[in-house]
Amino acid sequence: MSSLATTLAFAQLPVSQTAENRNVVLEEFTGIYCVFCPDGHKRANQLKANNPGDVVLVNIHTGSFANPSGGDPDYRTTFGSALANQSGLTGYPAGTVNRQLFSGLSQGSGTAMSRGDWAGAAATVLADPSYVNVAMDGVVDVTNRTMTIDVEVYYTGVAPSFNMLNIVLMQNNILGPQTGGTTFYPQMVTPEGEYRHMHMLRDMITGQWGDSITNTAQGQVISLQYNYNIPTDVNGVPVELADLEIAAFLTEGNQYIVTGQYGAISYTNFANSVDLGMNSVTVPQEICGGSFEPTVNVKNFGSDTITSFDVVYDVGGAAQTYSWSGTLLPLGNVDVNLPMISFSGNQATLNASVSNISSGVDQNTSNDVIASNTIANTDVATSGNSTLIVTQDAYGSEITWEFMDENGTVIASGGPYSDLSSSGTLAHQHPVNYQNTGCYYFAIYDSYGDGINSGYGNGSVELVDGNNDRVFYSNGTYNSEFTKPYELTSLVGVEENNGFEANVYPNPANEEVSIDLSLTQSSDVTVRVINSLGAVVYMNAERMDMGSNMHRVDLSSLESGIYHVNITVNNHTVSERLSVIR
Repeated sequence: MSSLATTLAFAQLPVSQTAENRNVVLEEFTGIYCVFCPDGHKRANQLKANNPGDVVLVNIHTGSFANPSGGDPDYRTTFGSALANQSGLTGYPAGTVNRQLFSGLSQGSGTAMSRGDWAGAAATVLADPSYVNVAMDGVVDVTNRTMTIDVEVYYTGVAPSFNMLNIVLMQNNILGPQTGGTTFYPQMVTPEGEYRHMHMLRDMITGQWGDSITNTAQGQVISLQYNYNIPTDVNGVPVELADLEIAAFLTEGNQYIVTGQYGAISYTNFANSVDLGMNSVTVPQEICGGSFEPTVNVKNFGSDTITSFDVVYDVGGAAQTYSWSGTLLPLGNVDVNLPMISFSGNQATLNASVSNISSGVDQNTSNDVIASNTIANTDVATSGNSTLIVTQDAYGSEITWEFMDENGTVIASGGPYSDLSSSGTLAHQHPVNYQNTGCYYFAIYDSYGDGINSGYGNGSVELVDGNNDRVFYSNGTYNSEFTKPYELTSLVGVEENNGFEANVYPNPANEEVSIDLSLTQSSDVTVRVINSLGAVVYMNAERMDMGSNMHRVDLSSLESGIYHVNITVNNHTVSERLSVIR
């Protein structure tokens, strides 16, 4: 969830005319593929928390670790390379504290330091008197996406003949990838596995090296105003007004930062006082078992704070309503994790809308409704005892694969294989056995990143179930990996049911589920319902007659979730995955 930054921690105009010590400006050089960079983020945030109001953080994505690959976002700016080049960094993460050279702490010969040295350098800066104070604030016109920035500078002591004023724009709460995030800074990883990037440089409003101030006499007050057009995105990454930060700092030339300070941001000229809308919807492209839990992001576009609203949603059937309550500030947004919903058939679209807003009638209904991309039910394996066929290309040493159950437990894995002496293919067959029905996930990886069908042999991968039906197939033209979810509906093939057929319906179910059993002879039948933890929550054993039989199971005491219905007839068991939705 995003919300407006508080103004209490930021310097307010007019600027203080009392002599003060220097503030820290930590410029951190980072990238999404840098394993140890999250530890740098953590140390920087702790430094800021330990010195409230005295530390400015600027996270600069630059260098090879920041170069995006595939569909990953590009967090770089046009300013990063020049800043990194003058720092003399030799590794990542690196940081400069006030672009100052500290004896014995440099990575090389420049101002860049490793993360373990930032706190010590910052302590030195914080104890050093400053000859100048700076304060600023910004007012954002929400409708026009403009910001008016006022800056005041006061010289409390003797200063050089000129300083450079730098105004920087940062953004918080940018969700995206980050190598090493779960290991070194798990607090910044969302439940969906995305990393929350903070203090990310978006623009240097006064240019690469700032604007010159030449009237630096002691006792002099400098007042400046800037009008800035806020971009909608930087390299395709949206610039959210609610998550912006601004800061100002003064330098001597391009290096040595004297001091710096954040500025408060306020918001004005909202088009409406009550305007709640759908910002985005997140659903999987493929659904295993027909049931899923969607997430919608709801944004407050109005000037009123909202404390409750309803989300109405459906996938082509009866609509469901979810009521949200909390505090959603102007321009804030919140992820709403909706309860499980199901659909039958091969494809569906989730439709969602907002209504019943706490602060009154929505004055703009054009953004109230959203629809997802097409959702498809996964492929289905109708029996166990499957066979995986991996047809490698010449570079078998690059290939590995694995099967996982719905809890992420690896049930089978294989590779790498031997390389071939020349371009060509070689097929490998691997049996895949299961203990339970349910959702499974297959992944095959290529360590070089060119798949198994890129000119060195027409490789492929396919899964065939115990009924000799193809479950899925790939022609091997993926890059680093090919992943595929699928559903196993029975552990045995059609010919293996040993004299009975079973049908479990409805699925998903609510209060009750029915089991139709067709027996070729009178038999002992046991029905068990097992929860996701493996516990038996229902069991019935009885003798049933030859022919058609009906057994009903009361589900009213069960919570929403995924269960397995195991039906045992004369010591032979079939299992079916059951979704219970309240």
